[in-house]
Amino acid sequence: MKNYLFPILFLAIIGVAVWYLSRRTAFIFGCKPTWFYIGYALLLFTTFVFTFGGASAWTNNAVGHILFCIFSTLLGVLLYLLLIMILVDIVQLFAHFPPRVFGAIVGILTAVVCTGGIVNAFVPRLTPVTVELPNLRQPVRAVLLTDTHLGHFRGRTHVQRLINKINDARPDLIFFTGDCFESPYNLNIRTVEPFRQLNAPVYFVSGNHDGYVGTDSVKSLLRQVGVRVLETEAVEDHGLQIVGLDYMRADEQDGNSMHAPVGDATIESVSKELIRKGDLPVVVLHHNPCGGQYLEKAGVDLYLAGHTHGGQLYPLIWINDRIFQFNRGLYRLGNMQAYTSCGSGTFGPPMRLGTRSEITVMEMR
Repeated sequence: MKNYLFPILFLAIIGVAVWYLSRRTAFIFGCKPTWFYIGYALLLFTTFVFTFGGASAWTNNAVGHILFCIFSTLLGVLLYLLLIMILVDIVQLFAHFPPRVFGAIVGILTAVVCTGGIVNAFVPRLTPVTVELPNLRQPVRAVLLTDTHLGHFRGRTHVQRLINKINDARPDLIFFTGDCFESPYNLNIRTVEPFRQLNAPVYFVSGNHDGYVGTDSVKSLLRQVGVRVLETEAVEDHGLQIVGLDYMRADEQDGNSMHAPVGDATIESVSKELIRKGDLPVVVLHHNPCGGQYLEKAGVDLYLAGHTHGGQLYPLIWINDRIFQFNRGLYRLGNMQAYTSCGSGTFGPPMRLGTRSEITVMEMR
């Protein structure tokens, strides 16, 4: 029964949303809601098909690309149309707006919020973080890049913008914790060519969206531009033991790691075999911030991840805080610190509200 609870709840929420949007839209235009029920239901269905089909081959052409961009953006617009309509409806209890005034207020606020969310999503910012690491012989400045989600909305121009900001930060090391691509669209050497301009070593581990697109293809492109791809292995650099893990589940019982391979290595098993605590601080790179309890037990000093987007949009931020052990920012678990970046890209609607597109600049002392 537990396996069916989420889809039943999700469909119930969608049903209520369609009912509410249709009724209030009919109120604005002074007509019956019948056709709005059908229209909103079809529109939501189409937005979900395109949003979650972005890595499919049928979007890897001009028509599919345009439709994907339109409908995935519409998903965000519909979300904030619903939320703003509810808020204005609450005010309506006291203000008693005429239908057209009600509609104008909702429309203007939705346009302003969504436009601001799109602008916010495409302006990456540097986020400074300081981390104290035991046994670190000299200070290290590292950049954490994650969840670029190159594809339909982001290509070479966006990559160049990221590279310029990273070089301005003058890092000693660069950690890239996955989801480089989210679509075959723009999956080519030209898109990642700016990575050659980076002035510090780059270490990459793959994420779930890289897997949807083709992990081997993503890794091959990054290797061609000088990125060191770590495949569940450890290296030493700048007085750090850097452990890069392929995308995997926390343990055999973990059913929440999105499309991680079943039956392969887990963080629990790998932490027992790969991580060897020595004189150097141990930094682990993994896309999904799961399995922290196993890494802490193995003596890891710092765990770096992405994947969550910090929730990306209100009210998903609150939901993410309850789903993920480390949703966004810096945490401490026993003797281990963990940092989860909100990432520089987006999934689904190209918007950010309540989070920001970030590149983390980490001062390790």
